[in-house]
Amino acid sequence: MKTRFRQLIFFGLIFVIGFFSVSNTTNAQGFQLYSADDILVETVPEIPGPNELVRININSFSFNLNNYYVAWFRNGNQEAAGFGTRDFQFRTGDAGDITDITIVVEFENQVFRKELRFAPSQVDLLWEATDAYTPPFYRGKALPLKQGSVKVTAIPETLLIEPSDAPNLIYYWDRNFQRQVAGSGFGKQSFEFTTDILGVSDRITVTSNDRRENSFATSTIEIPFEEFEPKILFYEINENDRLMTNRALNTNNLINSDTIKLSFHPLHMSTVADNFVDLFVNWSLNNRSQPPQDFAQQNELFVTTQGESGEINIKLGLEGIEKLLQESNSNIQLFFAP
Repeated sequence: MKTRFRQLIFFGLIFVIGFFSVSNTTNAQGFQLYSADDILVETVPEIPGPNELVRININSFSFNLNNYYVAWFRNGNQEAAGFGTRDFQFRTGDAGDITDITIVVEFENQVFRKELRFAPSQVDLLWEATDAYTPPFYRGKALPLKQGSVKVTAIPETLLIEPSDAPNLIYYWDRNFQRQVAGSGFGKQSFEFTTDILGVSDRITVTSNDRRENSFATSTIEIPFEEFEPKILFYEINENDRLMTNRALNTNNLINSDTIKLSFHPLHMSTVADNFVDLFVNWSLNNRSQPPQDFAQQNELFVTTQGESGEINIKLGLEGIEKLLQESNSNIQLFFAP
């Protein structure tokens, strides 16, 4: 009886082992251990522009590519091949010209393919200081200072995207190597920020692509706001028509009269209020503090020598009320010759 029982157990074990052996053999025949996903592709630069040299390298942590045959095709034409040929380079075409790269790897009776498409595009970056002041006759560009507000706008240039589609692209903005998540996304063609109070410049990078990811472009600009300095310009106001002359007194300080109505203009300082009431203003005449005749128009000062010829030294100090790091001081000597 015991012998019969042992025989049943023995044959049962053989059946179970045989069942799993057949099952594993069947699965092994239909299962591939490796695939094209095990081949990693590195492109330098990651997003190439038009007419730019591109280097491509392939690698794998699953098997040694140096032991296998690799062929490189560019737009369907084979341009490189050999065992362990893991590197390839080419130059992109003009903006909008598409280049297709195919990588074929022969691995133990299998063929792995990697398809790459390069559609080089360009994106220009334009920046403006949105709260920096310039007088009406100033021909230059407003420059940002510390704590100044700046707006950067991306202008895509590609044959694959219509100009009218620029607001419909996806934009990824980076400021000083940090992704600006809130400022990135669909249709966010512009990015606004305030310059760092502790920094000397801002590095802004944008990467744009269409929703079908047919075209990528990237661009970077550096805004060296630490190099920009505010300046105070003085102008004479015509009392009859309240018009400002178009020539600053900083370079023409001879007054053919005994009186003058001065107006200052804080070049590049962050001020958006009428009469610059968002600035602390400190006038002085011949080293004596002189408050303006009308505090509602603190940017204006009436100066007179009461009929006498002579020289008056005018000093002016400006400081931002909310942006305390923005300040400027200047002085001007006026020669009165009635």
